[in-house]
Amino acid sequence: MTTTVPGLTDLFWEAVGRRELVRPVCADCGRNFFTPQIACPACLSENWSYQPSDGRGRVYSATVVHKPPSPGFAVPFRLGIVDLDEGWSMLTELVGGPGERLPELDTPVRVTWIERDGRVLPAFTEDAP
Repeated sequence: MTTTVPGLTDLFWEAVGRRELVRPVCADCGRNFFTPQIACPACLSENWSYQPSDGRGRVYSATVVHKPPSPGFAVPFRLGIVDLDEGWSMLTELVGGPGERLPELDTPVRVTWIERDGRVLPAFTEDAP
């Protein structure tokens, strides 16, 4: 069973609304982590805060999704795990790129912004060399 903590992700979504990518960083051990949790997964400290991310990383994994997770998602779409340069990972939509093909693993990417049903979401696109 998953427990939801009210307000835990509010600051994340506020930053996304400003088109700023942030991630939790533990003040005690310095670990970057995602998704936001009550305690740092490395040291269990609750002393963490959201810090800006430069939004650059590399594709760890990628696939094409053919069944929408909810209304408003046009299929097919590309989904991937991006390992960000600061040491954290994010499940995200992959957009753009030559011919809308899947990027190869380890392809450099950067954050971009898309809108779904009037809501801004982070996504990633191939980064120019």
